Amino acid sequence: MGMGFSGGSLAVFTVLAPAGAVAFAIAAAFLLTHRSLPDVVRSRMNHALIVPLAVAWAGFIASATHLGTPANALHAVEGIGRSPLSNEVAAVVAFLFAAGVYWLYTYKVSYSRRFADLLAGASVVACVAMVAMMALAYSVPTVPSWDTWHTPANLCLSALTGGMSLGAAMMHAFRPETRRWHACALRILPVLIVLSTGMLAWHSSFLAGVSNNVANAADSVPAYAASIVAFLALASAGWFMQRRSSKAAGWTACALDIGGCLLVFSAMLIARLPFYASYLSAGF
Repeated sequence: MGMGFSGGSLAVFTVLAPAGAVAFAIAAAFLLTHRSLPDVVRSRMNHALIVPLAVAWAGFIASATHLGTPANALHAVEGIGRSPLSNEVAAVVAFLFAAGVYWLYTYKVSYSRRFADLLAGASVVACVAMVAMMALAYSVPTVPSWDTWHTPANLCLSALTGGMSLGAAMMHAFRPETRRWHACALRILPVLIVLSTGMLAWHSSFLAGVSNNVANAADSVPAYAASIVAFLALASAGWFMQRRSSKAAGWTACALDIGGCLLVFSAMLIARLPFYASYLSAGF
């Protein structure tokens, strides 16, 4: 079934960008709520925020390939306020701007902590708005296979799952100060994986009842069940590796955290691809 766009680039975008934003927000929230954090640790954490920021940027760059030419980006922002796609683009740009300004500002030798906190808070708010706008971007009545509550639920769970995995890795890198947040993230991650698996299965069953005058949506994703199983297996393996990293140290812990994050992100990408393959318009 011709979709008329590259589902692969959009899958990368909707996996990386929100996950990077959530991980950035987790770290920013930690910094905001720990005023007595040693300056050396605070400085290192601020500099390390380039990691989730780079992940979000990588997703945004992937989405640009979907536009065909850079000039089309100008048209994407013309409908802010009335177009879900334009609102999504604006929200992503707002987050990247707020987070980027905060990260750059903390490189000053001497900076205002109050202003830095304001920027950090703005980046957290921008992250929430970004995930919300991305989740609502596919509420298109003419595409019944996407116009369902499963769509925003799946994207939000994906953002939280990837963000929690990357956030846990960041919290682990700065222990012992971040010990509690790291432990909490590793407790929340398996819950998100289970919820995501259930939501994917729910969406798969929903597609069986979506048809137009030519085809059935479920027929375009015959491997959806296999992708759900792959998601559960890979994401669980990633969580297990990150859990093992909490008992390791040095480069071993770093390798386990990186490997765990890569497995979780790979799982989300595998689960995301069937969504775009299920594209089915209402009719001709």
